[in-house]
Formats: sequence, C-alpha cells, structure tokens
Amino acid sequence: MPPFLFLSKLERIYILGTKAFMPKSHHTTAESLESFLRAEVPLARAAQICVEAYDGTTLRARAPLGPNINDKGTAFGGSLYNLCVTAGWGMTSLKCGENGLQGDIVVAKAEIEYLNPLNEDLIAIVNSPNAEELSLFLANFRRRGKAAMTHQVTISSSDGIPCVRFKGKYAIVA
Repeated sequence: MPPFLFLSKLERIYILGTKAFMPKSHHTTAESLESFLRAEVPLARAAQICVEAYDGTTLRARAPLGPNINDKGTAFGGSLYNLCVTAGWGMTSLKCGENGLQGDIVVAKAEIEYLNPLNEDLIAIVNSPNAEELSLFLANFRRRGKAAMTHQVTISSSDGIPCVRFKGKYAIVA
C-alpha cells in the first residue's frame, strides 16, 4: 500500500504543494481537464500540454516539441515522462468525474521505457480501463474510500514507431 494513503488530507496537500488537489469533483470533458491543467499544474502549462481528444475511451494529450526539446534535438526524457504521467492522471480524473467520485488523485507508482528518440510533437495515448477493471475500481472506492487503477500510456512517432511505453498506477483517496 503506498505510504501517502495513510497521510491526513492536510499532509497530502502540503506534500503535493497545491490547493488544486483538495478533494473535489473531477473532469468529465477534455475541455475542463485542459483548463484545469493549464490553470493549476505549472509543469503542464510550461510543457504546453493540451488535451487533443477524449471520446470516453481514449485520451490523446499533446505537447509541442519546442518547449520540450533536449540538446540533441529530440524530446527531453523528463518531458516525455511528464506527458505520460499527466495523460494517465487525466484519464483517472475523467473516469472519476464520469462516475461522480470525489477525492485526491495521485500517481502512486510509475515506470517508463524509452524505446526510440522522438523529434516531433509528443502525443500520448491512454485508453480507459475495461468495464471489469472500472467496476472493481468503483466498488473499491465506494466500499473503502480509496481505490487505484493502472494505465498504459504510449507515445509513438507519426510513422507509428514506438518511442515510449509507460505504466502508471493512480490512486484516489476520499
């Protein structure tokens, strides 16, 4: 069990460093998610992350190469990680919002594989959990006031070459 789950709400707010993570309603549209990221998450704003599309099943988040470039002319590893974490967090927030859940969402665990360099805009794609996974997540939250879901996020080049594979576990705590 991640140690943050045992912290008080005030301790979690202090650690996360922003009032935006106080328990609240979550997003149900790409537009509300993007507005939140731009207003409340400085790193997402600096990376110029935008929510390109969300159809209820797949979220596409984009960041331009310009502010996310390294000294080799390719996407900076930290920017790729940032976009993946943000996309996974966004999908979790959207699913929580669609199901009326309120609470703090945090990334509990993450791992990334950098497969190939990327020299164009960064586009992260994350799919919704399947119906069984979502049902279990909702049941856990309603029973225990906390739950976790795992997302796979990918970033590929425009020619379909895989560049990044990311796996993140996100928790919500009432």
